[in-house]
Amino acid sequence: MTKLGVNVLSLFPFTVLLATLLLGCGTSEHDTDPLTTGNPTGINDSGTTSTQQGNTVTFTVYVDDMCTELPPIDSVVLLNATKPCNETPDASISELVCLSDRITYTNHPNNNDCSTAGIPNELIVGACQEFPGPVPTWKLIEADSYTCLTAGA
Repeated sequence: MTKLGVNVLSLFPFTVLLATLLLGCGTSEHDTDPLTTGNPTGINDSGTTSTQQGNTVTFTVYVDDMCTELPPIDSVVLLNATKPCNETPDASISELVCLSDRITYTNHPNNNDCSTAGIPNELIVGACQEFPGPVPTWKLIEADSYTCLTAGA
């Protein structure tokens, strides 16, 4: 079957891949969160933001105080408020609470299972914040994509 000089059947694998991506099949960060599955942006059909909240939060690590320069690796961290311990590239996080304008959590540096003494931390949504440590880094939770809200918070 040829149309416009292109064998339509040769496009089948690409069409299946495109349909899979558009329909949201496969694994994504929202698959484990039934509140955001199918609408990870929180924007409804009328173009307004819904009040639907999720259990995950993502922050990005930067190497400059304007939150524009990414490190060479491991710059995006996804956390799930329903998990007792979240592993990060160089630490772990426990006691994660998502509030309307910030997250609070306990950081366990250089430990990936939350089994060591932790340090209380807070990240404000939409603010580029310096994160103390052996190497200067800054963290940012993008305000326009933040939908995490812990039950009862």
